[in-house]
Amino acid sequence: MVVTNYARERVALFIGNSGPSPPTFFIIGSGSGTSSITQTELIAPTDKQAVTATTYPAVQKVTRQGDWNSVEISGLDLKEFGIVGSEAGLAGSIWSRTSIPSVAFDGTNELRIETTWEVF
Repeated sequence: MVVTNYARERVALFIGNSGPSPPTFFIIGSGSGTSSITQTELIAPTDKQAVTATTYPAVQKVTRQGDWNSVEISGLDLKEFGIVGSEAGLAGSIWSRTSIPSVAFDGTNELRIETTWEVF
């Protein structure tokens, strides 16, 4: 997972009490390519889903979870995912992006993505 420059800017605004919204939506896509800190969107976004759970497994860590049912992802060739704030659409203000080997969904599978961030 790559934490983008956009995310770093948002963290600075949080600290400065400017209050942008935290990352509350996962986005998934079918684009491939190396993740970069300068990216502002997925290469080929296909769906956005609200975070379904947020937990704090340890000091300085936060885990977010996103879930899709079999109908929502049927036919998807998943190659990338990321997380965006509630003010964002499918593209333009991505906090992080991860590229993965292709996973094809045929309508019989569900998807759960969990990301854990640790602040150093």
